[in-house]
Amino acid sequence: MSLLDSVWWTRKARIQAEKRLLSNAFQAQVLLLWYSFSSAASAIYYLKISEGNSNPALAGIAWVVFSVLILCVSGFISGLSFKERAGLIKECYETLNILYQKSKGPHINAEEISTEYNQILGVCENHTDRDYYMALCVEHVTTPGDVDKSTGLKNGLDRCPTWYHWIALAYWFVRRQLMFMALYLLPIIIFVVMEFYK
Repeated sequence: MSLLDSVWWTRKARIQAEKRLLSNAFQAQVLLLWYSFSSAASAIYYLKISEGNSNPALAGIAWVVFSVLILCVSGFISGLSFKERAGLIKECYETLNILYQKSKGPHINAEEISTEYNQILGVCENHTDRDYYMALCVEHVTTPGDVDKSTGLKNGLDRCPTWYHWIALAYWFVRRQLMFMALYLLPIIIFVVMEFYK
């Protein structure tokens, strides 16, 4: 594996890392909005609509705990600083693109390119395995050309995804969807449980 290939794949993996962080930032904001709305709606429901409730104290306690959860989640999400991290990663992969173009030139110093590559990598956090696998699979699917039967590689690519990469991506995708489903359903579950016990 050449240094040029390493630069190219690192850039592609960092692009996927930025997409992941921006998606997380969006989901976090929607989740906080949903939790805030649910908390306000439940407060109105238990104050006005459900005045005949036989156990208002239990419902009140549950929704106060939920409001504290919202406060904790908002602090936690703020601490993760998804957008700032995504910005640093974007800077990194744009700089890697400049380095990639420079390293394809006629007069290159491999040691200088390697040093610069290592310096660029130190600017921000590393991408995850998931980001690399995603880059590998996306490039394999989107790169035009035929697959060489003997190597399994497409034109211009020096590696291709294995079944392990595809299965790992499917696992991460399903796990992520289930986690978000559980987080979005949490206020509804609390409401149903409170209605059951009133």
